[in-house]
Amino acid sequence: MTDIIPMNNNNYTDAALIERKCFFDRPWTAEQFSEELDIDFSRTFIAYEAGGAAGFVNIWLTPPSATINNIAVLPEMRGRGIADRLMDKAAEVCVSEGIEELTLEVRVTNAPAIALYEKHGLKNVGRRRDFYENPREDAFIMTRQLRGDVN
Repeated sequence: MTDIIPMNNNNYTDAALIERKCFFDRPWTAEQFSEELDIDFSRTFIAYEAGGAAGFVNIWLTPPSATINNIAVLPEMRGRGIADRLMDKAAEVCVSEGIEELTLEVRVTNAPAIALYEKHGLKNVGRRRDFYENPREDAFIMTRQLRGDVN
């Protein structure tokens, strides 16, 4: 069973640990996650499974749109539907806040992530050249029109 709870002062280091294990291109630090707690338009949710932190999603709500800055699941926890539940949580929060459009960037070579986002209704709407640095790579811009529907 996966529990998804808001990030808080007691668990932000869990998100930072997941970040370090999943991202090599300028991963956010524990301090940066702590600072997210003070940003009124930032929401971070952490997924826990089998008693441990398994993944997280960070969203910036800037009506009428929102941006998923980061979503990550520990490599050893992948394939269990955790990313699906995090994507569902992101959409649910966006709809509850009156957000009309959800967007994110993804490495053009990250086929598993692209498939996840497409499964959740995001469509490729553009490309950012040299968006990532390590290694240097383009990003697809993916967007979903919510219009009050979380499915």
